[in-house]
Amino acid sequence: MRLQSLCPDTVLDHPQEDYRASLRVEQYRVSPQALYFGPFFAVQYLPFQAICRAWVQSSSLALTGCCGRQLPVTVLRVRYGENGSQSFVFEREASALQVLDRIARCRPDIPLEPEKTGYRSPV
Repeated sequence: MRLQSLCPDTVLDHPQEDYRASLRVEQYRVSPQALYFGPFFAVQYLPFQAICRAWVQSSSLALTGCCGRQLPVTVLRVRYGENGSQSFVFEREASALQVLDRIARCRPDIPLEPEKTGYRSPV
């Protein structure tokens, strides 16, 4: 299995060992140092040390077909490195919060909320 850091500037010293120590959270794997995702033969990981901001947000996915319904999901959004960003979709909010808690334990200094843009709606 090949493990590749999503942020080339920040890599783990021993990603194979860290991956083996990780726990499954829905379709992802999370360890004390990183979040792993992707197919088994080419797993990518995001080291928590690369993250500069993270937050959980409610969202929805449009279902295909004639019903026009949407499936509610929870999204963990992260900013990392200079300009990187990534969204991780979870079925359950508790799962996203579990991963956010792991990030907060490793990086207690980062904000766990979205950036304030200063934009105000004209309405």
